Amino acid sequence: MKLIIGLLFFITNAVYGHGNIDTKGGACTLKIGEEHAIHVTAYQPSTHEGEVFCQDAPDVVETTIVLDFMEEDLKKLPFALSIGYDNAGVVEPLAALPLGLFPRGSMLLNFTPKTTGKYRAKVMFLDKEGHDTSREFDFYIGEQSPNSREPSSAQQVVKWLVIALFALGAVYILYIKRVSRDRD
Repeated sequence: MKLIIGLLFFITNAVYGHGNIDTKGGACTLKIGEEHAIHVTAYQPSTHEGEVFCQDAPDVVETTIVLDFMEEDLKKLPFALSIGYDNAGVVEPLAALPLGLFPRGSMLLNFTPKTTGKYRAKVMFLDKEGHDTSREFDFYIGEQSPNSREPSSAQQVVKWLVIALFALGAVYILYIKRVSRDRD
């Protein structure tokens, strides 16, 4: 059993980091302080209705970035969000939400990407003392984030071996039950 759990650990995509974005509880999470974090989600409903993206989205179409506050006290702090196209290190602004309160605990920003490539998002908030803090994260359109990679071919082989072992185990159990039933 320990061997199977160990193998499953190595074949999951969840073990890979995502730059400033972390996966926590199945969602992409941006830490914004010692005790606070925000879930980051992206949608492209015109081409991928119902699909959720973390740090990269496949198409150059209108994209919606949603930030959901994980802690209740964040609803009382002013936040701002902006995104721009990273053109060789120079960020060209595309869309922004001005500094304000979000009492529902969610921020929603629609933008239309210019082209495939790297985009830079910036979240800024004022803490209880009025100090501004900002966090940035990269977002990729039409290409995969370099920090979130597909499983290697070795991981794919291990995955299929584990699936085959489970299938053979199920067939063996059914065979044993049938043999014992025939004996009775």
